[in-house]
Amino acid sequence: MARRNPPATGMLRLAAAILFIAGPIVGLVFWSWGLGAVVFGAGAVVLGIRQVLLGEHRGERFLGVALLLGGAFTVLEGLIRLLLGASP
Repeated sequence: MARRNPPATGMLRLAAAILFIAGPIVGLVFWSWGLGAVVFGAGAVVLGIRQVLLGEHRGERFLGVALLLGGAFTVLEGLIRLLLGASP
């Protein structure tokens, strides 16, 4: 019988929560929404990885894939903002 929470998955959830909370805070502190988007998107990617690994049903894994894709798009958009100088 599979365990619901294998070792080190709690650390993934904690890292995702810290990145989700830190994204807007970093954006406000450094006044750079591109950097905040990169941090927030990284949190979505970490949470998506956890959801894909631990999802027991198709719907849970689909949610993880959606988080991965949305987070990757957000990171990419934030990097483009930083590289083009669109973000102050």
